[in-house]
Amino acid sequence: MNFLRIYLGESDHCGHEPAYKHIVKLCYDMEIKGVTVLKGIMGFGEKHHVHRVDFFTISEDLPIVIEVVDEKEKVKKLIEKIKKCNFDGLAVYWDVNTIRIKKEAL
Repeated sequence: MNFLRIYLGESDHCGHEPAYKHIVKLCYDMEIKGVTVLKGIMGFGEKHHVHRVDFFTISEDLPIVIEVVDEKEKVKKLIEKIKKCNFDGLAVYWDVNTIRIKKEAL
């Protein structure tokens, strides 16, 4: 299994669609085992411009993290599809061991 983490901003788009929504749709269409989108409250990237939630200002381009878990080959195919989107982001991936947690019947 592979774990893929993608870092991007709220304002990143793939065509006319927010990049995070596009990536989730790709995952759904590819029948990826699991994907989660997380919205950050503060962060910065390569240019060191801090993006944050602030009570007195409108938040702009907050950080988004997308986490994906699936077989190595599917993750590699997903990465190739994501590369076709034209946005600045960062992706990291690594091998993971997974444990399935299920609710026990009483």
